[in-house]
Amino acid sequence: MTIPARVIAACSLLACQSSPLAGDSESTTTDTTTVSTVAGPTTAEPVTVTADPTVDPTASTTGTTEPAVPVCGDGIVTSDEACDDGNQIDDDCCTNTCTKGQVAPGQVCWTAIIEGTKNGEDLAGGIAVDAAGEIYIAASVVDMIAGPDARIQKFDPGGVSQWTQQYDGGVNAADSAIRLAAEPSGFMVAVGRQTIAQGQPGLFWLSKCTPTGQLVWQFTDAGPVAGASIAMAGSDFVVAGNIKQGQDTDGLLRKYDADGAELWSHSHVGEGGGLDLLSGVAVDGAGNVFAVGREATATQGFDILVLQFGPDGAPGWSDSVDGGTGGDDWALDVAVDLDGVVYVAGRAGTGGGYGDAWLRKYEATGQVLWTDTYAGEFGGSDDARAIAAVEGGGFVAAGGTAVGEDDVDLWIRRYDGDGAVIWTDVVAGMNGGNDSATDVAATPDGGVVVTGTVTVAPSLNSDVWVRKYGP
Repeated sequence: MTIPARVIAACSLLACQSSPLAGDSESTTTDTTTVSTVAGPTTAEPVTVTADPTVDPTASTTGTTEPAVPVCGDGIVTSDEACDDGNQIDDDCCTNTCTKGQVAPGQVCWTAIIEGTKNGEDLAGGIAVDAAGEIYIAASVVDMIAGPDARIQKFDPGGVSQWTQQYDGGVNAADSAIRLAAEPSGFMVAVGRQTIAQGQPGLFWLSKCTPTGQLVWQFTDAGPVAGASIAMAGSDFVVAGNIKQGQDTDGLLRKYDADGAELWSHSHVGEGGGLDLLSGVAVDGAGNVFAVGREATATQGFDILVLQFGPDGAPGWSDSVDGGTGGDDWALDVAVDLDGVVYVAGRAGTGGGYGDAWLRKYEATGQVLWTDTYAGEFGGSDDARAIAAVEGGGFVAAGGTAVGEDDVDLWIRRYDGDGAVIWTDVVAGMNGGNDSATDVAATPDGGVVVTGTVTVAPSLNSDVWVRKYGP
């Protein structure tokens, strides 16, 4: 299939220019990022980002050099190290002698708070980790001049910001980075929306960066499509979202090659018509694709939807689940482990507009192994918005749990492979409101990183929250 009409830029690894694309602008920003190595309010001084993502610090013009001697604190785990989180702090999850730190389940390693340059609703998106444990986040932050901008930011394993890329569509309107995925090498692809014309809706947006933050390409697609999730498939990648077809909105699954050219596309039309959406996507080691979302029905609201496809887009097995009350049921994310086991997270309606967090484990062939739900103590709505398989077995789920009237806190829970709870963390924002974890990823050292949105002033001001938990 041909590449859709779009604005596109492509360049070699070391030849990317920092000048904006036509219709788009891209800048390196000095962000406001606060990092703390303990849970609770962060009090450390802001970290100033000085790295220039348009220059590759690994490039050398002085000839061949010997590789650096591994040392504790360089963020690289060597054979004689139990861990290496990239810092010399002794009381976090990895000591300054690179032995495992505190071993309490759910131990907090560090927390970062990210703000735009203007008070407003900064919103968390996705999080991804590469093979070296480097962490990438996607977000929308409010800029003093340009309004809400898409942001991509990289942290080392110890929570130190490495670089920031901020994207504005060029008309000071709403832009956002929703999800991102990273190759083991650190090449990263993000999906979101970008507004390039005043008074017009935002367009589907994709961007690819190198591990050092250099822009490889970005483009917008003017078609009636939106992206909600993204997953790597080798050097290719797959996006899940929705597409407008006539008066109907259908689920969309689309695979691209490493250069952003479309390989295949599949739309899912539910039997009941209406608003069908795909919200999460994952790819196993054989290239099989798993997509989840919701399907409109004629009589029982929305049902949970799970779909499997071959690497070439050929449909495989599927599952549709009614939560039992005829309400709105929705699968929000999916993960697959090294054995091909599939984990799905979402919400099941309980009536009256409320719901419980919903989790299900499948064999690779689609056989259901178990199903679990989580209902918070308050009795309001709880959901599992994100899920990630953890090396060695088990998974972590994250989302929100109601703790009072119009008060939702971030909820993170780690499980073993049989669904038994290992630890739980509930994190409150400053002043009530709707706080929620939006994405979660496993780290090579067996830990977990989570991103979410925390309220500063309800409906007025919120910040992006990032936390790492130990093994």
